[in-house]
Amino acid sequence: MPGYREQGAQALLVGPGTMMYNDLPMEASKPLARPRTLPIVVEQIVPSRVCFTCDVCCRFPEPDSPLRPYFTREEIQAAMVRGISPDAFPDHAGSKVAVVSHGEGYRCPAFQPETGQCGIFEDRPLDCRLYPVAVMWDRDYADVLMGWDSKCPFIRNNLESTESRAYVERISAFLESQEIVHVFIANQQLIGSFQDDVIVLRRLDRLTRSLRSACRPPAR
Repeated sequence: MPGYREQGAQALLVGPGTMMYNDLPMEASKPLARPRTLPIVVEQIVPSRVCFTCDVCCRFPEPDSPLRPYFTREEIQAAMVRGISPDAFPDHAGSKVAVVSHGEGYRCPAFQPETGQCGIFEDRPLDCRLYPVAVMWDRDYADVLMGWDSKCPFIRNNLESTESRAYVERISAFLESQEIVHVFIANQQLIGSFQDDVIVLRRLDRLTRSLRSACRPPAR
């Protein structure tokens, strides 16, 4: 799993899949804005035609998989309007979705096996919209990191492309925006635990500082 060490204004990634990007300037002095109403639009790097033929997303080996998508209160309401059972959400104030049996494993209740598509695609949660970008704590729960989920076959094949590098710049700025930082503070389960198969791209400094100001990081 790549790590990083600071060199001036850059985050240098060390290990397999090494990539290096300049840190973006942060405007920490600005107050946090309130989150926008649904849906939050996130630029998608993986073409839909690729997603529809993939067998990775939306399916899980165990019912309590930490990779299940998290839905905010507003996203839960939108999903229920589209026909997802209220029982799919243990906490209607915000929770990871309860998966259903699918073959030898489990799937998101919004996933349609017969089409390979999401039944609530237009209202899918931010957690899904961000993929294959992963937002997670580092091993010590000290800093929030952004990375590529190497389980995504498209990313594995396009890791070093110019398009991928440019996308990292845009999506990191998006994640550090006032609006999205506010969403993460209100829904801290959107930040996952450290995963060895995520290729770390950079530290999300503004989000980390805002979380520290709001509360302590989760227990290890």
